[in-house]
Amino acid sequence: MSDRAWVDATVLDILSEVLNEPVGDLRAQPILAGHDWDSLASLEALAQLESQLGVTLDLRSFHAAREIDDIVGLVMNAAASSR
Repeated sequence: MSDRAWVDATVLDILSEVLNEPVGDLRAQPILAGHDWDSLASLEALAQLESQLGVTLDLRSFHAAREIDDIVGLVMNAAASSR
C-alpha cells in the first residue's frame, strides 16, 4: 500500500469513527457537510488525526477543508514537512 493509500484509509477510518458513519458512506459522499460535520466533530477528528498519524495540522487549513480528500492532502503535506 502506498503512503497516500495508507493515509487515505487511515483518515477514512478516523472520520468514520468520529462521525459514526460507515467508510462506504464517506467514500460515496466525500463532502464533509453531507455528514454530521460540526465544530465538535472537527476538533475530535483533528485531535485523533494528529495523535494517530503523528502530524501537526494547520488549524485554519483544516477548518477550511470541505472534502475528505482535502484532509488527506493536509495530512500528506504535514507528514512531508516533518521529514
